[in-house]
Amino acid sequence: MTKHSVKTLFIVFFIFVAQAVIAANDDPKRAAEIRQMMWSNPDPEFSVTAIPDKWKDKSAVIIAKYNMLSYRKTPLSSNLDYVRFNHNRIMLLDKSSIEDYSQFTIPESGTYGNIRSTFYAGFKVIKPDGTEIEIPLSQAVKEELEVNNSGFNKLKLAIPNLEEGDILDYYFGEERRITLATKYFSFDPVIFQLHGDYPIMKQKITFDVLRRCFINLKSLNGAPDFELASDDKEDKNTYTLIDEDRESIKDIRWLYANRQIPSVKFKVTYASSFAASAPTFIGEPGVLKSEVTKEETKKLVQYMFNTSMYYGSDLNGYMRKHYKKEKDLNKLAREAYYAYRNIDRIKNTEAKLLYGRNTNESSGVVKDVIALSNYYRWNDIPHKVIIGVPREISSIDDLILENELMLMIKVTTTDPFYIGRFTNHSTIGEIDESLQGTYAYEVDGVLSPVHWELSETEIPMLEASANHTMSHYNISVVDLDEDKVNIDIKKESSGANRIFYQNVLMDIYDFKEEEKARFEMEEDFEGYKKSEQKKLLQRKSDYIANREKQLNESLKAVIANDLDLKLEEPTDLEIVQTGRFHDTPEFIYTCKVEAGGAIKRAGKNYLVNIGKFIDGQIHLTDEERKERMYDVYHSFARSYAYRIEFTIPDGYQVQGLDKLQNKVENATGGFVSSAKIEGNKLVVESKKHYSSNFNKKEDWPLMVEFLDAAYNFTQQQILLRKL
Repeated sequence: MTKHSVKTLFIVFFIFVAQAVIAANDDPKRAAEIRQMMWSNPDPEFSVTAIPDKWKDKSAVIIAKYNMLSYRKTPLSSNLDYVRFNHNRIMLLDKSSIEDYSQFTIPESGTYGNIRSTFYAGFKVIKPDGTEIEIPLSQAVKEELEVNNSGFNKLKLAIPNLEEGDILDYYFGEERRITLATKYFSFDPVIFQLHGDYPIMKQKITFDVLRRCFINLKSLNGAPDFELASDDKEDKNTYTLIDEDRESIKDIRWLYANRQIPSVKFKVTYASSFAASAPTFIGEPGVLKSEVTKEETKKLVQYMFNTSMYYGSDLNGYMRKHYKKEKDLNKLAREAYYAYRNIDRIKNTEAKLLYGRNTNESSGVVKDVIALSNYYRWNDIPHKVIIGVPREISSIDDLILENELMLMIKVTTTDPFYIGRFTNHSTIGEIDESLQGTYAYEVDGVLSPVHWELSETEIPMLEASANHTMSHYNISVVDLDEDKVNIDIKKESSGANRIFYQNVLMDIYDFKEEEKARFEMEEDFEGYKKSEQKKLLQRKSDYIANREKQLNESLKAVIANDLDLKLEEPTDLEIVQTGRFHDTPEFIYTCKVEAGGAIKRAGKNYLVNIGKFIDGQIHLTDEERKERMYDVYHSFARSYAYRIEFTIPDGYQVQGLDKLQNKVENATGGFVSSAKIEGNKLVVESKKHYSSNFNKKEDWPLMVEFLDAAYNFTQQQILLRKL
């Protein structure tokens, strides 16, 4: 449901591994039936060819949009049937929308574990004179994609000869048959946002459900409710939502759509009466459930902990062996976190890296919280277990699905701290940005779960200074006429700002010795089978041989992301400090790079775009500067500082320092810059910060002030005047 879904809990989950693949629309008879349903007997709105005058200056207008879902159980079998069709009719009004709709990707049908999926699609273009042109799927081209090292086929279909004023009418469909292994199956959660990139004239969402299924559903942010129609003969309930006249919300910066855009979310669950007795958020069969009580949340979390009572046993054994005589609970709580990080993640990281797997994911957070809480409870270390909902999804009052829950720990010893992230590089004291500033529940983690009672708590928001990046750029001119400079770079990042740099520029070989100095680490894959050891050692040799080249490629991408300059290959990357422990929280690296794109000749003098030597800044469009319709949601409060030391070439003096003096600060943030000459160097310092992770839309003009000041600084030039 969100990019932060790696932090959420799934009671039931499936990993699909492709077993076989065949073309889409592979059942000709069924494909013809669906084509007939979509195009020969459509709803009236799918015959409309005109759009309102108020939207004729838009890039495109969605005339009609229909999402249909069906959840059924095959009689006298252990199979479930899931059907989903999306039918869209859109008028394309400019080149941008034509480009957006000029190509489609269609998955191929296939069998994935215990699930058989068959896909269907159809495309036709309606010209302004009424001519209809169907695009046959036989024109699609198969592409081979690598997903987790497994082949997974998709088809790409080009829509040729699209022109302004054309209507594209197309549908996608999937029919999925699930062979049940248990009497419980939770279908994928579904969320529909009623606004989109283009205005929508009319849209409809329907889903029908076997009446004995369980349905969690909630309409949010002013979305209309579903209407129910029961069919006793077919033993099903059909729910329908009809909506119309929605404006577009394309490319809105810092928007949490689930919090602000009219949306509906729902999930259907099939469960026997016995399976339904487990403490999940399902309600009564065939009855919409739109609220989750505090008591239901408590029972679910209790169930999670009670069924995971042995999590943390390895950690407990390690701590008893190495900290048997330690009585300071503050120290025990901290050391246990880092020991758990080593046991659970670091010991497996090298092998995962060599097998090409993701080594930085923040998966299994629920398991991690349970394991660490268990250890703390077994050793009477005071702590709270915090139960919240990520702020980009909803407030906890709008909780409706199990997988929206997120767990965290607050240690409440005499020197308290939060534990909010479990990754290779996370430290104590971090609060996951998805929970900062939210209301959540907490329980006393020292008590046995059976005695838990939920109370409300507010999670603090870390200040901008906690998420800070300091960039040092020492610049020396190589050749004025050829527009070349050398840049010595040093970056120091802390808090959430450091995560990107750590994940991209550092691997296990940058911090393996750091871990070995603190924990027991096996050498050269001890514990693996000899055949596996041999394979891993060869992979390690190959990786090390190419490591410097790969890291330099990543480094160049990082610098290009930061600086709007023409870059040569960077060199001399050094990880000065890993930023992986709370007493050394900054990630620090240095490197060198030659660059161009900042110097222009002006007669016998030269103009230097000195503003380009701070990281790229946001350039707001004229449309963005207007009155904002939605509140501003940032991931977290944050701050940046830059120090540019530009060595003035011999025989020149600098003019234009006055344009580098700025000070714009207000309640939402600020940008401040200054410049001075120190010996043979021009020293430019600037600071920028975002005060909060949230601003009301009424405060948007204040944000525009400092965002514009920062961008305008990047356009400033100094004059190197020949003496």
